[in-house]
Amino acid sequence: MKHFTISELTASATALRLGLDNTPTPEHLANLEMLVAQLLDPLRDDWTQFCDRQQLGTPAITVTSGYRGFRLNTAVGGSKTSAHCVGYAADLVPANGRLAEFKAFCRDWLKGRSFDQMISEDENAAGMPRWIHLGYKNQQGGQRRQLLSMVGGRYKPMTV
Repeated sequence: MKHFTISELTASATALRLGLDNTPTPEHLANLEMLVAQLLDPLRDDWTQFCDRQQLGTPAITVTSGYRGFRLNTAVGGSKTSAHCVGYAADLVPANGRLAEFKAFCRDWLKGRSFDQMISEDENAAGMPRWIHLGYKNQQGGQRRQLLSMVGGRYKPMTV
């Protein structure tokens, strides 16, 4: 794990506030390591090069939500089928604040790659998300290659 740590992928203010244990099982830990190896670290490497070329500032990527045990997932109102619950998903924001560029970069970067979902979450009318959800696999281990936007609490296909 080059750019991300297990502690940042399991951190949760909600879990701390509610006294919930958010320690991943060995299986979920292995899934987190796979998520990082297959998606997050390569994404960060390529985002670094993109940011350098475009002079966008720091290429750091912040994990706003990673692994969420089922109790924590329920507490935050997550989907019962969330890949977060098994360690296959993370919600991300670029530290440089360039969400529009990050969204477009992720969408293009995923072409030809194995993944489950990219969701541009809580988009405003201009298509600007609050964060980007990336899932490597779903709970059943599938990879649907879905590009979605969430607008007004509803999912729809992402427009290019």
